[in-house]
Amino acid sequence: MIKKNAFTLIELILSMVIIAIAFTVLPKILQLSAKVSVQNLKGEAMYNAIAYIGLIKSTAWDEENIKYNDILLVANGDSDYDCNTTTTYRIGGFDGSRNCKNAKNASSLGSDSNESYNNDMDDFDTINATNNTNSRAYDLNVSVDYLEDIAENGNTFSSTTKSNTTNTKRITIKVDVKKKASALGNSFVQMSFIAQNIGQFQINKRVWN
Repeated sequence: MIKKNAFTLIELILSMVIIAIAFTVLPKILQLSAKVSVQNLKGEAMYNAIAYIGLIKSTAWDEENIKYNDILLVANGDSDYDCNTTTTYRIGGFDGSRNCKNAKNASSLGSDSNESYNNDMDDFDTINATNNTNSRAYDLNVSVDYLEDIAENGNTFSSTTKSNTTNTKRITIKVDVKKKASALGNSFVQMSFIAQNIGQFQINKRVWN
């Protein structure tokens, strides 16, 4: 007589229950893992965008502010903020270095010629950063614009761009996704900050022997 091994009814039921649990739980685990991965990527991209903004904010408002503390002269700003070339004073300025006594004009946007590094805000215009690995790829795209000045007694901010220099610069960083765009969206982060033409502080230095 040949003895054959077989599953008992209890074993079959337990197997079916285990398989049912696996097919129910595993897809949810995988889905949750994918969501966590997407959130991590969003967090990383936002952190890098904020860090890049911090780097740009640490530089001078304009190339001329590398050499002078002055509030600079602009071509298309609100007339309320025009410098008085006789008294070298402008609304918002203080007695001393933060006026326009040297009568220097603000520069056009973009990096300056004959410079090996970016030392003022608009130098970073179109200077983009890229993070590209096997699992992720995105660009930090930078744009710098001159905006219409807010009137002296106004309370409404305008995002109207100007082709010539004003007292208001807007720096924008947009994250453009190269991988996982269907989950993240092509441009899921955009950050901007406004910088005003208010002169530049120079830090005094002392050489210690």
